[in-house]
Amino acid sequence: MLNHLMEHALSIAKKINSDIIVVISRKEPEVSDDDVKIFLAPRSYATMLESLFFSIEEEMGEEFIGKSLIERATAFIQTKDYISTFLYFKGVELTGRAVGVVDLDSLKGIILVELEKSKIQKALAECAERVHPKVLRAVLNVAMSIAQKGREGRRIGTAFVIGDVEEVLKRSRQLILNPYECHPPHERDITNPATWESIREFAQLDGVFVINEEGIIVAAGRYLDVSGKDLKIRKGFGGRHLACAAITRETEAIAVVVSESGGDIRVYKDGEEIIAIDASIL
Repeated sequence: MLNHLMEHALSIAKKINSDIIVVISRKEPEVSDDDVKIFLAPRSYATMLESLFFSIEEEMGEEFIGKSLIERATAFIQTKDYISTFLYFKGVELTGRAVGVVDLDSLKGIILVELEKSKIQKALAECAERVHPKVLRAVLNVAMSIAQKGREGRRIGTAFVIGDVEEVLKRSRQLILNPYECHPPHERDITNPATWESIREFAQLDGVFVINEEGIIVAAGRYLDVSGKDLKIRKGFGGRHLACAAITRETEAIAVVVSESGGDIRVYKDGEEIIAIDASIL
């Protein structure tokens, strides 16, 4: 069945001038085309969807077929946003359309994804008013690496505060000696992948990274001295999320937070969460 779906997906992709297909399946497709890039999503996402649909069927039973269809449709729609996020972290520019192929035991089909209308693209557009997209992409890629791999076999949490550096520094203080003090800019440039290893190492420190609009790391191990009063963040999150949400309310900065407990990545702007990314399925 997967190969039949792939044949149709390739035909659709060419008709809509798309050169991207994302496959969500526990199998690998045998069909390929030199003119179309085929990405295979992690099996963990296919497994998660299967478990979700199984849970819906178990909970709803035959008496609530209508509700079950609504739940399935919701999961299918959310898959469109998953595809956009997955492609973003593969380095694909979110323009035009992509074709998604879903091949699960409980659901099979083809979906078209308008990449520019995805939740992650809308969040990135909001942040682009204050931070260069190249800088935010670099920060998110480092955050993803930390969320997925941790450090020395253990999970770690950290945060990056980007932009409006002068105001951020006024509302924070060093917990330790700043490890980036006096280093040349090219050694502190987060858009340079050569700096990422040291960033992952310093992510084990308490405090946050402070980064300017051009992507130069100003400090690490910085404590945010801000009030989280009246802020609404999701239950279960601790001081790091609250402080980062608060600093974005008091300044023009954008904050990217990696959760130590779950490996999720959350982006805050103006005191509010604008997107949450589950690193375990990307």
